[in-house]
Amino acid sequence: MRNLNLFFVLSGLVAVSFFSNCEEDKVTPEGQTPMLTVSASGLSATNTIMEGSTFDVTVVASENPISGRQLSTLEIQILGVDSSIAINAASYTETFTLDAPADGVSETYTFIVTDSDGESASKSLTVSGITGVVSTPFGPEIIGDFFHVGGSLEGAYDLVAETVVASAGSEADKDMKNIDMAGGNFTGSWTTGTSNGSQFVKSNTFDYANGTVEDAMAVFEAGSATSTVLNPSLNDIFIVKLRGGSDYALLQVTDRDVSDNTCNCSDLGKITFKFKKS
Repeated sequence: MRNLNLFFVLSGLVAVSFFSNCEEDKVTPEGQTPMLTVSASGLSATNTIMEGSTFDVTVVASENPISGRQLSTLEIQILGVDSSIAINAASYTETFTLDAPADGVSETYTFIVTDSDGESASKSLTVSGITGVVSTPFGPEIIGDFFHVGGSLEGAYDLVAETVVASAGSEADKDMKNIDMAGGNFTGSWTTGTSNGSQFVKSNTFDYANGTVEDAMAVFEAGSATSTVLNPSLNDIFIVKLRGGSDYALLQVTDRDVSDNTCNCSDLGKITFKFKKS
């Protein structure tokens, strides 16, 4: 019996040694950590941002296709404070809106995704706060036009959708609707459609080529806004507050052709303009 007991003891030691060695030899193959990308919007090319504003960070993570281990958690480290989000899925996408650092302060944001096997991947982003005057350029230039409302072609224009609007079209879409009388001369005068809400401030001294959205907003607030523009002339410039909202357009008249007969009708006339939007 002593020998038998010794046999079992030795067998047990061999088994323990075998399993212990297996655990010690377990190494996660390279390239089997979770997949993680972190991208930011609202920052400059050097990752600076105006203090008091916000920026967005989008986190996209997925399980490693080799390991097949689903994602477990996302840990976010901001200003020395950790927060954890449970995932428990094969993939994860989320956009976080974060406050900009104060002027002269740099902050590092770290995102760590961990899978069910305990393997993790991390990405960090360092952002610096700055101060100064915000300067936002207008978007790309667009060419628009409309015809004599008494003719057979479109007598209105939609600055939001960037397209002409027929007489029977929605009044709310008519940011510029010709108001010349059928059978009368074409002046190019316009008003807004019922319940449209857009307003115009004329400012021929405004720098159409280089003026910023903030410049335009200041001119609009200081001017006399109207929904009706009478007898616009070549090169007239208008600041437009679109439909009572927070978006603006910068518009300049480039042609007013009282003899245009594109419609092949008796009510002649066409006005052309260029504009940029915030």
